[in-house]
Amino acid sequence: MCGIIGIASNKSVTSNIIQSLKKLEYRGYDSAGIATIVNGNIDEKKCTGRVDNLEKILFKNPSSGTLGIGHVRWATHGIPNQVNAHPHSSEEVSVVHNGIIENSSKLKKDLEKKGYKFKSQTDTEVITFLITDFLKNFDTIQSINQTLNKLVGSFALGIIFKNKNIVIGARRGSPLAVGYGPEENYLGSDSYALKSMTNKITYLDDGEMCVLTNSSIEFFNSENKKINKEILILSADEYTVDKGDYKDFMSKEIHEQALTLKTCLKEYTDKIKKDINLYNFPLDPNKIKKIILIGCGTAYHSCLITKYWLEQLTSISIDVDIASEFRYRNIRFKKDELYIFVSQSGETADTYAALELCKKNNAKTCGVVNTIESSIARSSDFVLPIFAGQEIGVASTKAFL
Repeated sequence: MCGIIGIASNKSVTSNIIQSLKKLEYRGYDSAGIATIVNGNIDEKKCTGRVDNLEKILFKNPSSGTLGIGHVRWATHGIPNQVNAHPHSSEEVSVVHNGIIENSSKLKKDLEKKGYKFKSQTDTEVITFLITDFLKNFDTIQSINQTLNKLVGSFALGIIFKNKNIVIGARRGSPLAVGYGPEENYLGSDSYALKSMTNKITYLDDGEMCVLTNSSIEFFNSENKKINKEILILSADEYTVDKGDYKDFMSKEIHEQALTLKTCLKEYTDKIKKDINLYNFPLDPNKIKKIILIGCGTAYHSCLITKYWLEQLTSISIDVDIASEFRYRNIRFKKDELYIFVSQSGETADTYAALELCKKNNAKTCGVVNTIESSIARSSDFVLPIFAGQEIGVASTKAFL
């Protein structure tokens, strides 16, 4: 998992990109990078380690571009080093990417035959050179569409161009949010990275693309037709995201576990009836004969514990599936089954893909998430927020409860 940010403005974007990348470090921190357009050229700076290291580089060698993209990486293709860090740039275009391009090896061989020389081991550099190659014969938007049609896999992309005052975002499988600001607009892996700059957010759906300038945002669907998107107003965070007196966020979040559990129980307890109340639950519990809990990592382990609890408290049959394996089984969906998808962020790629499969088969779905604006929350028939507050630490603690 990686984090991306993009800003189109009429003033220097470097500081805001750095601050946003710091908020995305929970998505990866083995390397970081930024690219801006300065005097009609791509100015790229990258480093290994955390965003603080990148900030030191920029302090010694500032960048004043009004258009830029940034990235924090958790390595998938290629070892964590400066060469493999994002952005990946050619003379014409610079790209940041979250996801995995499954056919990158074949595409790379095709590009090498055309004379392109690869510096990194990443699948992202393939995207950069594909766009560069298509720009020889197509305009900017057509080149992006041609590139996206070539890609197999999941991605969220942030793209800037040497001679264009635009930031382009595109997604398939991986999340991407768009933010609206005064005389500038934003692109980010999630709303948390954008909250310090704006509370007006739009989420791209699968197959969609956006084009940002400092004064406008255009959206396109998978058929390259212009569309309108709903603007959401984000609520203020209930919990502070400051470390306070703690050394790190993980320590803070461990100590918040008692308050988190108390808050969650309060939200789902009817004090008058002294019973659990799932407000406005749209399904008839008597018609649910089986529940399937689906998650990855920490969420998967929380599903395993929940299975024991539900089996003790109810007569409903409970199964647990790990999301990464769910899509590859021959599943027989039934009308009396409820599929519950558990994800702290609400953006876990495998869990979201499992949800999409259930939706295609008209299965009943419920999302258990900590981020109510997330993809899983928006796609589920019903959402049960866990009210844990923002979790910054990479290792999940309070959200597990």
